[in-house]
Amino acid sequence: MSGMRVLDVDERGRLLTAATEGDQSRLVETDAKGNSRELAVVGDLTLARYLPEERTVVVQHGTPARLSLLRANGKMSPLLGAPDHDTELLGVLPGRIVYRANRRHRLLYTVVIRNVLVGEEQAVYDRGGSVLEAAVSANSRHIAIRMPRKLVLVDTMPLTEDDHVRLISPEPVDAGHRTLAWLPDSQRLLATEYGPESAAVTRWNVTDPEWSTLVPDLPLSATAHLAPDGRRFAVALPDGISLHETETGRYLRSAAVPAPTDVRWTPDSLRLVVTGAGGISWVEAESGAVKAA
Repeated sequence: MSGMRVLDVDERGRLLTAATEGDQSRLVETDAKGNSRELAVVGDLTLARYLPEERTVVVQHGTPARLSLLRANGKMSPLLGAPDHDTELLGVLPGRIVYRANRRHRLLYTVVIRNVLVGEEQAVYDRGGSVLEAAVSANSRHIAIRMPRKLVLVDTMPLTEDDHVRLISPEPVDAGHRTLAWLPDSQRLLATEYGPESAAVTRWNVTDPEWSTLVPDLPLSATAHLAPDGRRFAVALPDGISLHETETGRYLRSAAVPAPTDVRWTPDSLRLVVTGAGGISWVEAESGAVKAA
């Protein structure tokens, strides 16, 4: 694997990128004025994310996968991991991370929320299964967990234990709902739904068991990316980025970024940073204007 890719962008417009050659990746931070500096060189890098409102980066790397914290001064220290199982990052929250680990068996994962500062943990899902993806709502009340054959909702504050985990929908093994993201109200879930011949952007509500389709008839390569404020979402398509209104799915505008891959919204929801065939670009959400990063 080689090349440059976007990993994350923080509240001040700092861009975190990885330049990879072989199994070594240079993590580079570029500020809003275009000044770049190398933070670290990491072997077997998978992903890296800023902790919200902090300069600290959570890095997933190595085999078996482990997690480390990378400080603004370039110092990296171990956070979680062991030689006998994988520890993989699923998401970040203010002061916390969401991760999965297969301590008991390589196909049986536990999903855990961990306070990075004090180390306190809450195992929010420990019923096993190969957890493919998870999304935590803004209030940490709801967690959507995608496994090969089902999508489940975990309620961290249930009225009864029977309400702790419930089925959202059965899922086909190689298709179904992916790129899960909660709206800020913590009640509605956005996803890209993959079928046999096409994809769609769909939405689900905690109080309504039916999925509703917002954007149908998309190519199978499409992926939806919800803005942090929940007002809009972007769809990465083979020929660019399509922007839509979240409430109705209404098309707003497009941005010409050929063959987009990594797509990240800025925390203020005003811009996206996208890795495409021509390199890394900024996209203005209000106009669709594109400029090189």
